[in-house]
This record gives sequence, C-alpha cells and structure tokens, in this order.
Amino acid sequence: MGIKEINQFLPAFHYGDAIGFEALSLKKYFLSVGIKSEIYAYHMDSAVSGEAKYFEEYQDKNDIKIYHFAIPSGLTDFFISSKGKKILIHHNITPYKFFYRFRKDLFRIGYYGRKELNYLKSSINLAIGDSEFNRRELEEIGFTKTATFPLMIDFSKYKRKPVPMLEKIFKDGKLNILTVGRIVANKRYEDIVKIFFYLKKYVHQDSRLIIVGNTSADKKYFYALLDYINFFFLTPKDVFFTGHIPYDELLTYYQVSDLFISASEHEGFCLPLVESMLYKLPVVAYNSTAIPYTLGKAGVKINTKNPALVGELLYEIWKNRELNAKIVSLQNERLKEIKEESSPRNFLKLIEDIL
Repeated sequence: MGIKEINQFLPAFHYGDAIGFEALSLKKYFLSVGIKSEIYAYHMDSAVSGEAKYFEEYQDKNDIKIYHFAIPSGLTDFFISSKGKKILIHHNITPYKFFYRFRKDLFRIGYYGRKELNYLKSSINLAIGDSEFNRRELEEIGFTKTATFPLMIDFSKYKRKPVPMLEKIFKDGKLNILTVGRIVANKRYEDIVKIFFYLKKYVHQDSRLIIVGNTSADKKYFYALLDYINFFFLTPKDVFFTGHIPYDELLTYYQVSDLFISASEHEGFCLPLVESMLYKLPVVAYNSTAIPYTLGKAGVKINTKNPALVGELLYEIWKNRELNAKIVSLQNERLKEIKEESSPRNFLKLIEDIL
C-alpha cells in the first residue's frame, strides 16, 4: 500500500457533528487496514476526548495530513508551512453576502474563511469537496488537484421510533410540510412562507408548515421572519417553529411530515435532503449550489419560487399517490448511491491514486 500514517485536523471535534463523525469513521477505517492515524483538534467534547488529541500534542512530521475546512482557524497557517502530503476536505463556508444585514460575526467568518481558502491553494496536494459543487468551487479558486467524496453519514442513528406525544399531536390529518436547518438568511425561509401561504389559502386549507432549526442562530433574521409571517396573517398553528430540539424529536418531525421543502440559496451538501429520503419524504428543493449534486436524479428540483406554481406542485405530489411513490422510489436509489460513494475504502483509494 505504501501509506504509513494519516492524521486529521479540525478546529473543533464535536459529538454527533457530521464532520466529527466523518473524521472518526475515517480514522477507524485507516486503523483497520494497518495505517497509523489520529485526530487532532483545538477543542473537543468530553464524549469524544478518548478518540482525539489536542493539537498542541502534535509534532510535525512527513505524514499525510487531512484538514477538515469549514471555518477560519489557526490550522490554516500550520498547513501552509507544515511537512508531508496535505489534503483539504472542503465542507464549505456560507458566503458572507448572506449575513451583512443581520449577523456581522457570521459575515466576518465567511469573509476570512474564503480568504484562507485562497491562502491554502498553493500548499495543498489534493483538495476534496464533499459535494461536486464544493469541488468546482475549489477548482475555481485555483486548487490544481481536486476530487469529490460525499459527506459520510451515520445511517445507523436514524433507526429510532418517534416520540409518542409529538406523533399524537402532528398526525392529525393535516398536510405537514417540513423544512430543516438553522434559521439564517441563506435558507430563504421567507420564500417558503410565501409558498405555504398560497398552498394554505388557495389550495389546501388544512396544511401546516413545520420549521425545525435553531432560532438563535440569527435572531435579527428570525424576528424579521416572524414579522413577515404576521404580514400574511399566519398563526403559530399554521407555521410552527420547533427551535433547537433533542435528536429524537428532530427525527420524529421527519416521521410525521408528508413533504420536505428547501428554498435555500446556498448549501455545501444539505444533509436534511438525505434525511428526508431516509424517511421516504418526497423532496422539493430549489435547484441551487449543492442541491442538484446531493439529489442526483432524485427529488423534485425547482427553478422557480413562484408561490402559485410551487404551492400547486406540493399539493399534487401529496395527493397523487402514484407520483409520490415514483419520487420516493428514485430517492431510494439515490440513497444507495450515496452509501456506496461515501465508503471509506473509496476515500483511501482516492488518495492512493492521486498522491
């Protein structure tokens, strides 16, 4: 094989975090095939402290280094000057243009994160995007060797029963439209509200919009969104915000919903699309950034946010059982592809072939 040691670096290693799961899965696979491997981070949760070491413990050497890049950090300066072969996995940073009105701190993170990507391009031997969209972005920035490897997903954690009380409340015969993600400007929840208003007023009155996500991520945007909802005379019974919730509750909302919608204008991968497919929810998503690459031939990708067109579409998918089943069938096929493409053995083969 030739590869003796692969070490991974990330600013923070969190329990249950998608990037943390990927780093841990890769480490376990490398060790299983006889490659020495460790995870190094500036910060880590106590639940994963036995699986990683603090960055200060690392002594630079001629190993293969993997940098999980999602926020600006001191790891960038280290990677520019460090030894060995260097791989960057680009998990994407939301462009700062989405935050200038509401969150100056997120604006700065996006601004400096993009600058750090530019600094890294001459120091990285292989730059990997966890979606084809991210890979193309790396190529546009000027990275010379690029590849795609999908975000690794812990599929085992989705095999949970719904929370009985929530199931009782939301399985009441209404058409439940679900969307999942932090309440931040790039998600364009205001566009979903307009679509939902049309659906409820003109197509199917007995409808509900469920928005699952942290409402504290951008409080100014959230308050503006509440004003917007009031403008349409929609009540909390019509548009329900869950806020930040336990994982069992998140999975329950997938199980009690009928359709999933995304109007986001920037996604690096969009895990809720995959989660919706796992729970056999037909996906309707605005055709932007990583969305078409994550969905592949599955889901319904829309190039308009016209409330009437999309509202009628949602109702037709829900009402037409044959169409609904066809969409779910294609989504099941896409899930199989994602599971195969994100196998750690494919990642190792990728770096063997290129490095």
